[in-house]
Amino acid sequence: MMSIAQLQLLLQRLCRISRYKISTQTELSLYKQQKRLVAMMKVLLIFMLSIQSVISSDLTTKKKINRCPLRPKVDRPPLVLGHRGASFHIPEHTLQGYRLALELGADYIEPDLVPCKSGELVAVHSVDLNITTNIHTYKNGLYQDRARKSTTNNEWGYYVHDFTFDEIQQLTVRQRVSDSGARFDGYDYMFRIPSFSQIVDLLHDWNTRVLPLIGRPNKVGGVPGVYVELKRAGFLQEDANISIADLFIEELATHPLASDLLFDHVTLCDNLRYDEYRVPPLVVQSFESDVLEYLRDKFKERWMEFVKEDEIFSSGVVDTIGEDDEIDHPWIPPLVLLVDSNYCQTEQFWYDVAKLHISGIGPSKDCLLPSAKDVASDNLSAINRAKREAKEWVLKAHSERLAVHPWTVRLELESEVHVGGVPAFFQSIEDELKYYFCDLKVDGVFSENIASAEIIGAAGCDDVKEASTETKTGSICVDEENSLWFLGLSMMALGLLTGSTLTIVISSALTKRGYCGGGASNNPNHTRVELQLPELDTTLEMEEEEDQII
Repeated sequence: MMSIAQLQLLLQRLCRISRYKISTQTELSLYKQQKRLVAMMKVLLIFMLSIQSVISSDLTTKKKINRCPLRPKVDRPPLVLGHRGASFHIPEHTLQGYRLALELGADYIEPDLVPCKSGELVAVHSVDLNITTNIHTYKNGLYQDRARKSTTNNEWGYYVHDFTFDEIQQLTVRQRVSDSGARFDGYDYMFRIPSFSQIVDLLHDWNTRVLPLIGRPNKVGGVPGVYVELKRAGFLQEDANISIADLFIEELATHPLASDLLFDHVTLCDNLRYDEYRVPPLVVQSFESDVLEYLRDKFKERWMEFVKEDEIFSSGVVDTIGEDDEIDHPWIPPLVLLVDSNYCQTEQFWYDVAKLHISGIGPSKDCLLPSAKDVASDNLSAINRAKREAKEWVLKAHSERLAVHPWTVRLELESEVHVGGVPAFFQSIEDELKYYFCDLKVDGVFSENIASAEIIGAAGCDDVKEASTETKTGSICVDEENSLWFLGLSMMALGLLTGSTLTIVISSALTKRGYCGGGASNNPNHTRVELQLPELDTTLEMEEEEDQII
């Protein structure tokens, strides 16, 4: 863009204004017309200089924003969330399962966190250790006398919060899903329950040491993150007076690698190009909305304990009081509400969602599928209605700027003995994934088979590629935050075009009348005296007609 001095020089070169001895009324009229044209040129010049000043000032003071939202704004395959690791292949919630999920290309590993008696958070699906461990038979029943019936849920179990971390580390785990008969059980009781701290160490090692050795993933997305679920917060509070949210916040604040691993996006994401995307390194999910709101308040209160303060202030991100977490509080991780099929289709659901400060919804996949009864009876009318309602459900979430991550995709077919597999509505996991990705256009899925989700996601949707080609560039280049910039730049370009055209017309007209450089006056009585262009001012007042003419 031209500087002020360059614009002034350009104006001077356009037409050197001369003063003449006026002998007729016609020449006086032409002189006044010339002055009016010069005034118009000054208006155009000041307008151009003002635009340049505003843009230059705003570019230097523009507030940094979080460019790593949970819902990608670039053209890329849906996110693949490694459900409890790679749990089809290796027992869930083990360091080995998480590592395999990372090797297979998952965008996230997903640990369920539960507190133990000594305060550490460990990764296990249920608050009852007997579901996936050998606690009942360990050392010939060493812990059998510690099973109890909770007065909170009226159920028997070996509750995690009754055991210390050292005791839990002695146990080994097995495949939780055994009813399908399709999973390999050769790894049963070989691996142990990891702590959240160990999971953070694993992910940090993968992102900082391993990835540089094997190359970055061949897809837009950058390094993977951790997608945490806080389990049974209400039960833990009532049964043992334990706040799992506070324990989680405390572990983030005290872990030496948490700041670099889980909060570096606050500054790193600002350096991404418009066509790049990096998954938020930390996402927190829960079925309990009050827990998510409590976490949001705690992150706002204690944010300087998680991020490097000097980097935040140097990058221009400051602690504001705005309500848009993605923009005003980028250190708050995306929060996701998990919902089951009994809640997602109620009228109350969307009213409740509107009150929350969340970035996504994790619905049971039953929320998006025809009922088993309608599929079994081949009720085409009901099936088509359910598919239409599922599309509308996802569109509604997207209109609220919410990502949609349904759970859970498995390789096994659903049957009477195995619930939760590929529904009878589909022939295979590939058909099911194409339905979510191409028909419903969800933003990601929880999958226990990472490779299948990666392959189907990368293949794309042949039936919609042609339709999406026309809008592909727009969806990448123009987003909500940049649309005003493009409007402003477009208006400036229009102003420059108009100014250039006006300049050519004026210069040509004055040259024909002999008032601009290079043109000779037709009146031999005229004596031309060079006069410098008056200094630029902002008043733009026209001189009175009675001004003295030399």
